[in-house]
Amino acid sequence: MYNLRQIPSERQIIKLVRRILWPKRLHCPWCASQKVHKSEHRYRCKKCRKPFSLTSHSWLKGMKLEWEEWYLILWCWCHKYPVEKTVELSRKSMPTIRFWYAKFRDNLPDSVKIRLCGDIQADEAFYGGKHGMAILGAKQIAKKGKQAKIALQVLPTTNVNRHHIIEFLVEHVKPFESTYHTDGAAIYRGIGKWYPIGHKREIHSKFEFAITSEIEGLWGNLKTFIRRMYHHVWIKTLPKIVSEFCWRFSEPEMFRYPHLYLQKSLSLVPTCF
Repeated sequence: MYNLRQIPSERQIIKLVRRILWPKRLHCPWCASQKVHKSEHRYRCKKCRKPFSLTSHSWLKGMKLEWEEWYLILWCWCHKYPVEKTVELSRKSMPTIRFWYAKFRDNLPDSVKIRLCGDIQADEAFYGGKHGMAILGAKQIAKKGKQAKIALQVLPTTNVNRHHIIEFLVEHVKPFESTYHTDGAAIYRGIGKWYPIGHKREIHSKFEFAITSEIEGLWGNLKTFIRRMYHHVWIKTLPKIVSEFCWRFSEPEMFRYPHLYLQKSLSLVPTCF
C-alpha cells in the first residue's frame, strides 16, 4: 500500500470512528449499559454479558481490511478517484474496490432533500435502451454568488408520462414561486394547468436551445462522472449512482475529507433494548 500523507495512523482512524459512533461515552449496543469491559479489540458488557466490537453495530460490520487500507479506499472515493486508480494505489483487487465504493455509496443519507424555486430548467434522459430507465432532471438556475441546485429522479421505465412529471414537481419544485423551462415534448404541454408554476418552452427542431442549455449540459456531466469514476454502470445500480451524483453536486463539502462523510453516514444500527 502506498504511504500517502493524507492517511492517518490506525490509532487515529479508530479514535475517529469511536468518536463518531459513541460521541459521549461507549456503551453496550444491546442494553445501553456503560459498564463495559475491553479485551484486546473487542468489548463485553458486564450487565448482559453480550460481546461486541467497535463496528459490529454499524455498516462497517465484518470489515476485513486493515484500518489504513480502508481509509485509503474511502479517501479515494471521496476524491472521485477512478476504480482502476484506487486498485493501483491500494493494491487491492477490482472486486474489493467496487464492493467498498458501493458500500460508501449505499450508506449516503437517504436522499438530498431539495426543493427548487425560481427559474428552473427541466429535461429527461434515458439509459439502458428500451428496457432501461429514465431520469427526470431539473436544475435551478443559480443566482450570482450562489450554488446551483439540482433534483434528479430515476424511473424504472422509459415510458415517461405526465403523471410522472406531476409527481416530480410536487416533490421537488415549489409552487407559485417557479418557472419551468422545458423543450417542446408533449408531456410538458400545459403543465401550468396541472401544477401552479409558470412554463416556458422551446422547440429544439427549430434550433432553440437557450432556456434548456444548462440541464442539457448536466446530462453530459453525469455521463462523464460515471465513465471516469466507474467506467460503466449496471441498470440496477443506476439509482444509487444518480443519488451519489446529486449529493456530490449539492453538498460538495461533505466529500472534501473522509471524516466529514463519516459524520453524515456512520451511525449505530438501532437495537431494541
